[in-house]
Amino acid sequence: MARGAAEKREVKRGELDLADHERFVREGPQKRFIEPRLLYLIKKSPGYGYRLTEDIGKLPFPGPTPDSAAVYRTLRDLEKEGLVRSEWEHGEAGPSKRVYSLTPQGEARLEVWVAAFKERVKMLNGFIALCEKAR
Repeated sequence: MARGAAEKREVKRGELDLADHERFVREGPQKRFIEPRLLYLIKKSPGYGYRLTEDIGKLPFPGPTPDSAAVYRTLRDLEKEGLVRSEWEHGEAGPSKRVYSLTPQGEARLEVWVAAFKERVKMLNGFIALCEKAR
């Protein structure tokens, strides 16, 4: 078995290794930026899917706002990974709602996203500086 694969299996659920961090730095808004937005919103205030779907579009990210199907699919994936947990909230009026809250693993994942974003900003600023020197 390859060394990398064995090391990857040793990473606990919800934790990230260097390869994950590097992947987050490389990937753009089209693919993965829905995850950090949801983690942030849930950390700020536990909520249910409909509200998260509305609030995600208010965050300053490039690209189109994710549709509700993508939000719900990502919420299920985050829960399977142990990054969020949900509980049914039964109100007096209206249907029951699944309310999502962040786990310690989810908080750690959000911190990795923030570090990756900082690295991306640093890389982009370096490129901007190169372009400005070339004038």
